[in-house]
Order: sequence, then structure tokens, then C-alpha cells
Amino acid sequence: VQFVPASKLLADVRKAPETAPNVGVMTYLSAPGYSAIFVRRAKPDKAELHTKQLDIWYVVEGSGTLVTGGSLVDSKDTEPGEVRGKSIFGGATRHVAKGDFVTIPANVPHWISAIDGKEIIYLVVKITPEKKM
Repeated sequence: VQFVPASKLLADVRKAPETAPNVGVMTYLSAPGYSAIFVRRAKPDKAELHTKQLDIWYVVEGSGTLVTGGSLVDSKDTEPGEVRGKSIFGGATRHVAKGDFVTIPANVPHWISAIDGKEIIYLVVKITPEKKM
């Protein structure tokens, strides 16, 4: 059992090291097949696609614009199973805010293209299905 009070989660993610300019990431759980991380974005960054992972998002604070689907613009493989691009062409745009829940299947481009206000903070549970034999 792992319990982390909400106040600690928010404090931790606000001081998390930046993985890209204006993007802090705090990993709370990492195990074979799944992980749970908190992401704080103060500005949009690159669009992304995971070839093997399903993302489950829950917005904790803030709001912004999420684009899903379409195709990555100027895409490149950044590590095994991870593709990044400058933006997304032709995707579906939706507003996401505190309390919203989103599932993003593997191979679906996704991108926070705009952030309302100071920042958006969300929980991401990443699931990598077991290989079938």
C-alpha cells in the first residue's frame, strides 16, 4: 500500500525536476507493465505517441487544450516505443479541466497544445500490456 496525501503530491510535482522547459514530472510508481506519474506543464511542449503504452489521464488542477489523433508533425523516434513531434495535424481538439478523465490508446498521437492560466497538473497511469505468446 502506498498512500500520498494530495498536498504532498502537489508540492512534489511543483518542485519536480524539469524533463523539458516548463514541464516537471514526478514518478510515484514504476513496476513491470505500469507506472504512475504526475505531470506539471506551464507551457505546451512536443506532441507524442507511445507505440506500446496506453495512457490514462486524470486532471488534478488547471485546464488546457488536448489534441488527440491525427498525425505528428516532424516526428522522430526519441527512444524505443516513443515518438515526438512539433505538433499534431488533423487531430480532435477538446478542452480538459480539473476532474476530467482521458484514455489514450497506444499509437494515438496526443498533445497539450495550450494551457489556460499558470499550469495544468495531471496524473498519468501508463500501462504496457503483456506480450502474447
